[in-house]
Amino acid sequence: MFKSIAPVFFRAFYGKIASPFFHVKSKKRRFADGWATENEVRIAKTAITKGSATVVKGTGNCLVIGEGAKFSGSVAVSGNGNRVAIGDNCNFRGDILVRGDYQTVSFGDHSTSAGIYILCQENRNVLIGKWCMFSREIEIRTTDAHSVVDRDTGQRLNSPGDVIVGDHVWVGVGSILNKGSIVPSDSIVGAMSFVNRGFEEEGIILAGTPAQIVKRNITWNRSRKASFPLDELYHWKAED
Repeated sequence: MFKSIAPVFFRAFYGKIASPFFHVKSKKRRFADGWATENEVRIAKTAITKGSATVVKGTGNCLVIGEGAKFSGSVAVSGNGNRVAIGDNCNFRGDILVRGDYQTVSFGDHSTSAGIYILCQENRNVLIGKWCMFSREIEIRTTDAHSVVDRDTGQRLNSPGDVIVGDHVWVGVGSILNKGSIVPSDSIVGAMSFVNRGFEEEGIILAGTPAQIVKRNITWNRSRKASFPLDELYHWKAED
C-alpha cells in the first residue's frame, strides 16, 4: 500500500500535482479588493473593516471610512460619481446598495447600527447625522424600486426622495425609513415604525404605520439611569 501512495505523496509535496493530502489556500480577499480602478477608496489606518466593498460597474465613485470606525457588512455600487462616507468612530453593521449616478450615502461621526440595509437609488441621497443609534433589521430606502401608476393618466405616483436623519436620532428595531423621510435631530423612531414623510420638530417620538408624533419634548441617552445631568444629556451637541 505504501508503494502505491508514496509517489503521489511526494509529487504533491513538491507542488507538481494536486493531492487529497494537501489543501492549497487561496489568497485572502481584502475588504476593498472589489473597488475597481478609476474609483477612489480612502480607509483610515485606524479603521477596522470586515466584509466587502465592490464597484459592480462605473467610475468616479468614492468610498471613505473614517478614523476609528468599525465597518462590518457590504458596500455595492453600480453607477458613476457616487460617494459613500462612514464617519469617524462609527460602528456600522449592515449593507449599502447604491444604484445610479452622483448620489451620496453618509453615516455621521459616532453613529452606530446593529443591522441596517440602505438602498440609495434614482438620483437621491441618504444623509445620516452624528451620534445616531440604529437597532437591527432596519431599512432605509430612497425608492420603492417599482412604480405605482395612475391608470387614467399613466403617471407614476410613487416618486423617489431623499432620506435625511438629523443628529442624535435613535431608530428602533424593525423600522423602515422610506423615500422622503426626514427625522429631526434629538428624536426617536419607535420599533416597527414606517416613516414616509418629513417632520420638522426636534425632540419627538415617532411611532406607528405610518409614523406620527406620539410624544414631544424628549431626548434620550444610551445608558439607563433614574436621572441625568444636563451636560450628560447634551454631550452630543458639545463634542465634534
